[in-house]
Amino acid sequence: MSSAKSMEEGKKRVTEDSDERKVKNAKACITLIGEKIGKKLDVEFSLTDVKNQYREVKLPPNWKGFKTIIFNEREEGAHDTEKIAAFDFDGCLANTSVKRTGADAWSLMYSSIPEKLQELHKEGYKLVIFTNESNIERWKNKRQQAIDSKLGRLDHFIKVVGVPIQVFIACGLGKNKEQIDDPFRKPKTGMWTILAEHLNSDIAIDMNQSFYVGDAAGRAGDHGDSDIKFAQAIGLKFYVPEEFFRS
Repeated sequence: MSSAKSMEEGKKRVTEDSDERKVKNAKACITLIGEKIGKKLDVEFSLTDVKNQYREVKLPPNWKGFKTIIFNEREEGAHDTEKIAAFDFDGCLANTSVKRTGADAWSLMYSSIPEKLQELHKEGYKLVIFTNESNIERWKNKRQQAIDSKLGRLDHFIKVVGVPIQVFIACGLGKNKEQIDDPFRKPKTGMWTILAEHLNSDIAIDMNQSFYVGDAAGRAGDHGDSDIKFAQAIGLKFYVPEEFFRS
């Protein structure tokens, strides 16, 4: 065998070995991501466990409490469907601040939001908001204030955009030294499980047409990555709000 031919075959083997390592590394990365995010959660849901209050606080007539979540009942004009358009709330649909409380302490993140949501509703999408709000659980002495503030903002937002939206609020706390992660708090998928398995009229969700929009995407300057991990764990297409509402 000539020296040139040997060198050529040697390069080929190196290239093949390198490609094989890349594939193995990619598979390992995918597995690692899957292990970190976790699978969709099985959540036991019974109407007997749905309350008209959260902890000791009585909720407005259209809101219900279940374990550590608060959700609203279906509004007039809402429809269950296989197409889900899901959104985060704070920093995605509404400009809010942890330093300000009150039902009126918010503004639209983008002026195009009402028109965009109305278009999705006309196209047959069910609009859903999944939002974390641990202050409701954390502020034990101000829980009424925290609930009135969050629910008031959401009710006002829905009125402004002019379309029915189902809302799920995860009130539980994240993981710390004394407790495990709340199963409903994003990026955990408990809120999605309640929607998909119990509050969508037994209609199977089309994952190819459904999507989730959120601002916590793990980018430089983001407050976290819970939104993108939430979407990945469920298997939903993911968009950041500036991409979705400015397109």
